[in-house]
Amino acid sequence: SLTSRKMATWAKAATRLGRRAGPPPASSTPSTSSTIFLGTRSDLAGRLASSASAAAAASSSSSSSATFDAGVASEALGRLRPEALAPPATPHSAPFMFEDATKAFSHRSTFELARAWFVLTACKGYSAVERLKPGVVEKVALPYAPKRLVRSFYNHFVAGENEREIAPVVARLRKQGVRGILDYAAEAKPSEAGRSLSRSSSLGREYAYQSERACSMNTKVFLKAIDTVKSVTPQGFAAVKATALGDPAQLERASRDIAAARRGMAEAADASSFDFRSLDCWERDLKPIRKRLRSLAKRAFALNVGLMVDAEHTFYQPAIDLLTLELQREFNWDAPLILSTYQCYLKDSRARLTEAMALSQREGWHFGTKLVRGAYMKLERERAQRMGYPSPIHDTYEDTSKNYDACLDLVLQFMAPGRLARLMVATHNRSSIEHVVRSMEALGIPREGTGFAARGGVSFAQLLGMADNITFTLGHEKFQAFKVSEKERTRKRLKKEVK
Repeated sequence: SLTSRKMATWAKAATRLGRRAGPPPASSTPSTSSTIFLGTRSDLAGRLASSASAAAAASSSSSSSATFDAGVASEALGRLRPEALAPPATPHSAPFMFEDATKAFSHRSTFELARAWFVLTACKGYSAVERLKPGVVEKVALPYAPKRLVRSFYNHFVAGENEREIAPVVARLRKQGVRGILDYAAEAKPSEAGRSLSRSSSLGREYAYQSERACSMNTKVFLKAIDTVKSVTPQGFAAVKATALGDPAQLERASRDIAAARRGMAEAADASSFDFRSLDCWERDLKPIRKRLRSLAKRAFALNVGLMVDAEHTFYQPAIDLLTLELQREFNWDAPLILSTYQCYLKDSRARLTEAMALSQREGWHFGTKLVRGAYMKLERERAQRMGYPSPIHDTYEDTSKNYDACLDLVLQFMAPGRLARLMVATHNRSSIEHVVRSMEALGIPREGTGFAARGGVSFAQLLGMADNITFTLGHEKFQAFKVSEKERTRKRLKKEVK
């Protein structure tokens, strides 16, 4: 397959040559791709695909943790006559084509296509924004930017602020065979155990600790998000972050104790029987977070809504893994309702994943996980260099991709005998998705959900407003496809709630 940069070049050439070539001759065999290119809406769709490819290439060049792939860019090739500029077919191509733009954009209005093209084109300026000082965009640019401009970006990537706004967005997704994952977004500055960090140091969202009362307020918002998922997308998920539910300093301290205990028990003969809940940090540091997480899991269990606990920095992750494991041991006996998250750019991710699957099989509960490449590469490497320990991140993007596919294979083989489990493939990387599709067919894993209320099986997730050619194609092909949409709170509302 072509690299993202080469694909971006193909996409630009496709747009230029497509305009010169014009419509195909009347005698030529009509095809979906040549028909799509005709007309104003179709031209906008072609530009949209080209813009998305360039944005993906820019993002992947700035950080090897980015999960964009050439699949977004290749969509623009669908605007040309197939014989004009089609790359050679690969012998292991997926049984369906992601280049078919009708599945990705047929439900969009001309206005939405134009807005998407504008937003994604503007996103190509990421490198320019990255050079600005932290907070400049939020404090200087946004307050004085036209509301219509800001709203264009907001509506492209965010489902809404409340159930009334989110419901029609999710209803449109359902018509295309796509479900929803609701991810609550708060306006908080990143911090590292109380020390301020620049926003550019981390691509993932964190929650700055304010008070226990603010954490309780976050819990109420998460509970409302779970209720909203039940109302608008019953088979969907709610995503939560542990750092929103307690003091990150306590999470970090507990993670140090847990990591030390792991190193100590590595040489012990009875290591498999060690119970981490016997550590002092279990009650001393994690009790408030445990209580709030359990209240969320209880609500999700009562409503049969999936709950995903997101992965975070490595200095929080041992505690988060243990907290998630406790929830899975309690609520995953009927179906894999609680999902853990593994960032596969971490060198130890495959070993931790294998250990968790073996534990679920030994104890009898249903395993569920979300696999991502990772979101904190820059910060993790800077911290490792500053503190003098080896970087936990794979050295190259190729190593990360190889490990990601290996982790996917581990879970797929774990599910292959008909075992009830859940795998969420959370990536925009077309190559990895096609790998999963081929493996599912080879192993006989059905496309539809299995088990209690269809909570098992393999599902795919991409962000709202991105990689539409992948998500909607999977939805049309009866795979379990999801869009991750944020539930945003405005700064004014957030301050009022905390006060």
